[in-house]
Amino acid sequence: MNTQSVLSMVVFLSLISTARELSAVEPSSVDLSKLSADAVVNTGSSTYDSHPSAITLSDGTTCVAWTAFKESRDQILLRFIAANGTPGPLQTVSQEGSVHGHPTVVSLNEKDLWVIWSAKRPEGWRILGRLCRSGVWQKTVPISGKQYQAIHPTAIRVSEHVMTVAWSGLQQSRFRIQTRSLQGIRWLPPRTESETEGNAFRPALAFKPDGNFWLVWDQYDQNHYRVVGRNLSAGQSLIEAISPTDMHCLQPTLLYTDQGLYAAWLQKQDVVGGPGVVSQWHTLHVAKRTDDGWRQITDAAGNPVAAELTQGLVAQIEPQPVATSGYLGRRTTSMLLADEKGIWLLWERKSDHRGSTAQPRGDLVGCQILQDQLQPAVVLAQGKVDYHLAHPAQVSGGKFIALASNVYPGGRRLYHRLLCDVNQHTPFQQAEWQGWRPTELPLQQELTERQQIQVGEKTYQLYWADMHCHNNLSSDAEGEPDELNYYARDRGALDVVVFTNNDFYIVPLTQYEYELGNFFANAFTRPKQFLSLPGYEWTSRIPGVKTAQLSDPGNWTHPYKNRSYPNHRSVIYPPAGGPVIRFMEVENDINRLNYEVEKAGGITLTQHPAFKPSGHPVEVGMELTSGWGNYMQQVPQLFHGVLNQGGQLAFVACGDSHRRAPGLSGALTGIYAEELTAESIFAALRKRRCFATNGSRFFVDSRANGTLMGEASTTETGDVELTLQATGTRPIVRAVLIHNGRAIKTFEGKDTKDFKTTHQIENLPPGRHWFYWRIVQDKDAPALPGNLMVAHGHLAWSTPHYVNVVGSKHPSKSD
Repeated sequence: MNTQSVLSMVVFLSLISTARELSAVEPSSVDLSKLSADAVVNTGSSTYDSHPSAITLSDGTTCVAWTAFKESRDQILLRFIAANGTPGPLQTVSQEGSVHGHPTVVSLNEKDLWVIWSAKRPEGWRILGRLCRSGVWQKTVPISGKQYQAIHPTAIRVSEHVMTVAWSGLQQSRFRIQTRSLQGIRWLPPRTESETEGNAFRPALAFKPDGNFWLVWDQYDQNHYRVVGRNLSAGQSLIEAISPTDMHCLQPTLLYTDQGLYAAWLQKQDVVGGPGVVSQWHTLHVAKRTDDGWRQITDAAGNPVAAELTQGLVAQIEPQPVATSGYLGRRTTSMLLADEKGIWLLWERKSDHRGSTAQPRGDLVGCQILQDQLQPAVVLAQGKVDYHLAHPAQVSGGKFIALASNVYPGGRRLYHRLLCDVNQHTPFQQAEWQGWRPTELPLQQELTERQQIQVGEKTYQLYWADMHCHNNLSSDAEGEPDELNYYARDRGALDVVVFTNNDFYIVPLTQYEYELGNFFANAFTRPKQFLSLPGYEWTSRIPGVKTAQLSDPGNWTHPYKNRSYPNHRSVIYPPAGGPVIRFMEVENDINRLNYEVEKAGGITLTQHPAFKPSGHPVEVGMELTSGWGNYMQQVPQLFHGVLNQGGQLAFVACGDSHRRAPGLSGALTGIYAEELTAESIFAALRKRRCFATNGSRFFVDSRANGTLMGEASTTETGDVELTLQATGTRPIVRAVLIHNGRAIKTFEGKDTKDFKTTHQIENLPPGRHWFYWRIVQDKDAPALPGNLMVAHGHLAWSTPHYVNVVGSKHPSKSD
């Protein structure tokens, strides 16, 4: 430890010691007797509001800060809500820039209130803070240093004049947890708290007036997430394991109560169900710090699972598959709430497993812990989504304060301050989910050795990509951005991944969310090892009624009007990134999108079983299948029609993985590139050197007169020799040759994984012709509801050959 670190440690420990002696500690309770039962927080706001943070003062006034988005710009807004529900004026906290997100509010004393948040500045990602002293806002101050890209901030009051901020910072390809403390008007130097190994995310802090001060975080190491922590009041104390080390444990929260220190977290288990659907099993867990270390809390039977998060999150697979849709709340977040008798673990679930994404309703569920034993769960509140606890998170007179929202058409959230009562609850009921079995990923039997092909003097390697994925930056999807990049690389075994979060689906993608997604893409990219490319999903809907205006908001506002249909695109940028062109901000004009994508050096891919081709050069491929279904099987005329009209596009397959399974959602694209770099991958996609599968890692090498699939060629004789060499992960059953939309020949397999054939066509008539192969291997993947595609399917499609015949005058002859 260097001299500066030692001095910082000495000052920090003296600060904690001083805090022990201060009598003016934060009130342990808040007078809730005069609080209104329900008060609207962001009434009068003209922005899309999200990610609130609230603190309730001793007189019942609640201070709420949140992220506000409008027209490609974020702001941090704040409002005081009086005890009786009267809202104060809207106040703008952020001052410069357009990328701000996820504030935390901290009240130090009667005069000083801080707001801490993350922002992208010209020099990179910084943690910022702004003080409001006696109602007057001071200048914004940077808290993290320029040498780190800092995200995930949290903050806590230590005493009347002391606050500690924690965050995750990226430096030299490693994420570290750092803290920095404010003492009066002086900021102490930052301290690094996490280990040198692994990558650390999502810190949480808890302070007790006796001086005990804990920090926990989740850390990815040796292919698993685990929750760890250390006692900051004991100097550089040992880092302690809190969660099991052989499971995926993340998203911790932490709380001191009169009964001790408790931590809660989300635990994930990879599972497989039905005919081969891959998913995750989510549970919540709680541990208490004892003299012997951390001990998990159990129920009377010794079961450490505090909650199974199934309804509205995980599909039912047996006895019949029942899918679930999206949700505009927090389905996997644990919250801790102190009360006089013990502590509550709270979480949120979708009220109706089959409920609509566009009309969400959620339950706030609680499990009380009495004498360190889990009690049966109950439902504490219903009818809203995105529940958050106000600080201090404690029950007073049986009541506590929560924030929750209603979502309205047009991308509007109204948050309510709710006065909830732990004694007023309804029974918790949830069906038992059957048929899911634990598994270890990746499934080794589904992996294949790296293949390569020779084209002329060039050698191309086969790389695997899923270029239409989602994480929790999409309004209705799940999974942390870092978590799913690791999943794509280590469990999905992908070479290339693109997280294409929706620019507007019911609610908008904020500028903070878009930029944060691109930040993680660059953070995880390692050229020649793994590529995570920036991008997003253009989520346009266009009218099916000819007289309707393209710019009519009714096209994309639920319930949809004008017989509108999706015209989505996966927008993929090179590592330098590009702008997010939200369709509703440019009057739904795809020409505006194509112009900006071309300028940034990007490409686009069509999506879904409905779209209108734009014909622009940036539009290089069509998505044939995804985790939602086999589109080529559903509407072959759509894809064939594009080709018949002169379209010269690649065939791709992308998971569209709202289910947290990039690379294992039943759709993959095989790309032939010189090397695993963004330049080579983009060049391959523009040249259409790729093929599509519904999840299995086929090898496909298709040629027409020696030219590789995707290429355009010319023949004067009208003769074409088509060759196919393929290898399946299971025995290949057949290969079907399609010419101009018609199946002209079926070749049977020989009960082996390897397949090779040649087909000669003579005297094709003049004009443009296109050919592709549909390859079928053993064990059909059945059609399942929702996005429940089998991870490793049975189909592959070569990208078409485009053959121009000049001079031939005779009917074609083919065997």
